[in-house]
Amino acid sequence: MTEDKIRAFILNACYEDSISYKKQINQTTMKKIEVKNDSLYWSYIVELFIITLKSIMPSAEIVGCKIDYKRFNEELGVWRNYRNGYNKPLLNMFESYYDISYWQEKDDSVYSRMIPIIFTNTNWEIIKEELIKNIFYTTGNISNLIEVVTLSKILYIILNNKYNRNYEDIIGDIKEEIIHLSQKDILNKYGQYYKCDVSTYPGNYTIDFERMRIEILNVLNGIGKSKNYKVLINTLEILEKEEVDFGNIEYNFFVNGLVGLLNGYTEDKEFKGKGFINSLCTYIIKLRKGRISPETLKINKYILPDIFKFNVGEEFFHSLLNKCKVLKKIEDGLYIVSYIKTKSGIYRFFKLKSS
Repeated sequence: MTEDKIRAFILNACYEDSISYKKQINQTTMKKIEVKNDSLYWSYIVELFIITLKSIMPSAEIVGCKIDYKRFNEELGVWRNYRNGYNKPLLNMFESYYDISYWQEKDDSVYSRMIPIIFTNTNWEIIKEELIKNIFYTTGNISNLIEVVTLSKILYIILNNKYNRNYEDIIGDIKEEIIHLSQKDILNKYGQYYKCDVSTYPGNYTIDFERMRIEILNVLNGIGKSKNYKVLINTLEILEKEEVDFGNIEYNFFVNGLVGLLNGYTEDKEFKGKGFINSLCTYIIKLRKGRISPETLKINKYILPDIFKFNVGEEFFHSLLNKCKVLKKIEDGLYIVSYIKTKSGIYRFFKLKSS
C-alpha cells in the first residue's frame, strides 16, 4: 500500500539520519552544547523535513498541497537557534545579501525537503513546481536542481506503482523528463524565485545548464560516473541490482528512505522521537488524501516571543511551538542555552551571549 511505503521511507530515513548524526556529533564545532552521545537525535536534515511538512497547506484552488512561505520563513527563523549541525546555504539565508555561493553551494537539506512535497501530492506537475520553488529558496546550484527533479520523478513513479518497478521503463520515463527540462522554461516560469538575479551567475547559465543536463542523461544511460550526481548514482544502483552492499553507500536521507520503501522498515530500529515521526507519517497520509482543511492549519497572527527571556519553570505560548515550558537554562561559555519542552518534544535552543 502507498501508506506503508510512505511510512517505511520516512522511518528508515530518519533512523539512518540519527545514526549518521551520532557519528558526527563529536566532530562538530558546536560540541560543547550538543546533545549527549547516549541518546540518538537527528540532524538538521530531519529538522528541515519537519519544517517543510509543517509549512505545507492544502490548496483551496487545486487538488494538492503547496508550501506557505510565510510559515516556512518563520519556521526557519526559529530553527536557527535549535539547529543540529551546520548547513551553509541555509545559514546564508539569514544574511542581508546573497553572494556567489548561492550559485555554487549545494544544499543537502533539499533531499529531505523534497519528501513532504512528493508524499502530500498526487499530481506530478504540482510536485515539480513546488520542488523548484523550494530549491531556489536556498540554492541556485544547477546540478542540485536537476538531480532533485530526477530523484523526485523516480520516487513518484515507484510510489504510484508505475511500470511495476521495471528498471528500463523507469529510466526511459526519467530521460524524457530531463530532455524536456528546459532552462528557458525554468527561467521564464521560476526565475522570480531565485534569491539572486541570474545576471550574477558566475559563468554562462545557459551553457552550464545544458552541460549539467547532458551529464545527468549520461548517468541515466550508464555512461561513466559523475561527482555531481552521487545520490542519483546510488539510487540507480539500488534500483538496478537485486543485491546491494548498503554498507558501502554513503548516508543520504533520500537514498536511505528509498531502501526502507523497497525493503520495508524493520520495527526494531529504534531512535529518539520515533513516535513523533510516526505521527507525522499519519499526518502526511491525511494531507495526501485531502482529509485536512486548510483552515485548521492557518495561523492568522504569529505570536513569536523571545524564547531566551523566559526562566526555568516559566510557561509561554509560541505560534510554531505551541505551549512551551523552560526546563533548563544555562550559560555555557559563549552561549546561552535553554531547553524547552513542547508537545512534539524537548528542544535545545542556543545563541551567542553577544547576540
